[in-house]
Amino acid sequence: MKSAEPSSRLLFISGLKREAAIARAADALAICGSGETLREKLAEVTTPFRLIVSFGLCGGLDPALRSGDVFIGTRVVAGGASVMADESVARELAARLGSAGERVSLGAVAGVDAPILTRTAKDALRKATMAVGVDMESQIAARFAADHKASFAILRVVSDPAGRDLPPLVTRAMRSDGSIDLGAVASALVRSPAQTPGLIATARDSAIAFAALRRCRRLPGLFSGLGLAHL
Repeated sequence: MKSAEPSSRLLFISGLKREAAIARAADALAICGSGETLREKLAEVTTPFRLIVSFGLCGGLDPALRSGDVFIGTRVVAGGASVMADESVARELAARLGSAGERVSLGAVAGVDAPILTRTAKDALRKATMAVGVDMESQIAARFAADHKASFAILRVVSDPAGRDLPPLVTRAMRSDGSIDLGAVASALVRSPAQTPGLIATARDSAIAFAALRRCRRLPGLFSGLGLAHL
């Protein structure tokens, strides 16, 4: 992997290629993937960054959160351990986005290795972790930031709210490189057409969330001056 130029001082870490495309800019490197593939990509990065951001969509665990709500993580809870995000960065991001008219919440994010599909599972995870959101990349991003002594932030937008069940086919929809396996989705629908309404609802939630994610990234000066304390 080609390293970012020295002037690129922001690193965005996402699960999906679509999320990374929104994050990428002249002053920012965006890396996406899942599990070991994501870790392997990050292992090739040697350029220092002033701020590392876990960026993309997430699932809601707090019933008060709706699709399209912005979620700023204060810490990541995974495997019984907790890693803090930069508190000053989190509060400044929340303030700037709130001033721009976004619905913003602050709280802990649960880091998991597989999608949380059902309302029951989301409720159980919330009670076990006291987290208000869940994603599959923040725990990897948090560890990478800690290892490199970089400031760490979490900017996520809720896609599936706590009260929404996801269709089982989502567990096979994403490839490890962050792309969507449309063939796997189509095959799953042929075998189980009853998943179609759930997929339509998930697509609707996702469209709302991606629109909010783009608004956040396009907000002028959103990351200006953040993370400088670690340089």
